[in-house]
Amino acid sequence: MGTSAIDWSNATRRAQKARELLSTQEAALGELPLRTDVRESWKRSLAQTGSLQGPPVLSDDRLRLARERSELQRIWPVFEKLLVPAATDANLLVALADAGGTLLWVAGSNSSMSQAEHVGFMAGADWAEKSVGTSAPGMALATGEGSQVSGAEHLYEQAQQYSCSAVPIRNPRTGQVIGAIDLTGGPDAIAMHSMPLLQASVMAAETQLLLPGAGVVADPDYLDLGQPDGAHLGSHPISLRHAEILTLLAQHRDGLSSAQLVDELFERPDSAAEGTVRAEMVRLRKVLAGFPGRSLNSRPYRLQWELQTTLGRLRRALESGDIESALQLYSPGMLERSQAPGILVLRYRAEAALRELVMDRGTAQQLLNLGRQLTDSNLLRSALRELPATSPARSLIVAEIQELEV
Repeated sequence: MGTSAIDWSNATRRAQKARELLSTQEAALGELPLRTDVRESWKRSLAQTGSLQGPPVLSDDRLRLARERSELQRIWPVFEKLLVPAATDANLLVALADAGGTLLWVAGSNSSMSQAEHVGFMAGADWAEKSVGTSAPGMALATGEGSQVSGAEHLYEQAQQYSCSAVPIRNPRTGQVIGAIDLTGGPDAIAMHSMPLLQASVMAAETQLLLPGAGVVADPDYLDLGQPDGAHLGSHPISLRHAEILTLLAQHRDGLSSAQLVDELFERPDSAAEGTVRAEMVRLRKVLAGFPGRSLNSRPYRLQWELQTTLGRLRRALESGDIESALQLYSPGMLERSQAPGILVLRYRAEAALRELVMDRGTAQQLLNLGRQLTDSNLLRSALRELPATSPARSLIVAEIQELEV
């Protein structure tokens, strides 16, 4: 839903009339005098549940586990900073729902939160359409679009004292909906400024999800190149040089001679380069001593075990055309300080292939996110072409393109 004005008084009258018709069965669902998106939500909701008795609520322990396991925990602080203070001043509630409709966090004034708990609007409650019928967060998750619901438009009778606006949150690498952010309360919850405010906060939160830090793999057979503090073998941080060597040997499964490794590691190798490589191999073997069963052969240098790397997994995802996995694996920070010729070639090939794949098959959000990561105006222009004419992000993207092309 865009930010165009809605006649909420008229919407309320129509919803009240629709409820009367529904209770007397005087009109089919498809004929109810509701706003189109609300009518479709009523149809979905009533098809999934026979009665609306209030939302099921997770126990404290299950809520804690749900929070710990959700990637949304990384972005709740963004909403706490951008939305909660202003919402609290306006006696509104901010709620963050996961993809299934469970409210993982709810924030606002103590009095507002206490009052909302009486209708089941609280952390741990399920506000999907299948549980409580039409609501802004439930609709946003069902449709993947921003949604607004005035009091009488709620199917759940106890929720009719509230109005709400919600915007879906997407994984910025895959475009998949992973949750929704919601404003709930009085008329201010559906005021003209509510949707732009939610959309701006979601944009900031999705940018946060692009930063390294999620999905850290503690597998000793995985070389993670996407961490902000450098490469990790399992949970063990390793030096840039060791990460370069392991990445190259994982790429060349048959091994590399000392001379070949020098060519891969040094832009201008000198007579001391082979000695430097041998010394690094001694240090690397000491590191690997902490990982039983994982060691190096010599002549040629070769890994004695199957090592997975972020670049290797990215290459396989690109080869299979798996755009979602490729975007999840890619990070501009992978070995970004490396000047090793072999590493630069691997990075260049991966970025070029990823750019081509996203240009060919990517969604607007995927084009936008990768364009920002690579500071690529061509990707941003492609995203602009894919976005709806009413998208509030268009003016920002135009400004970014102009800045890049100055």
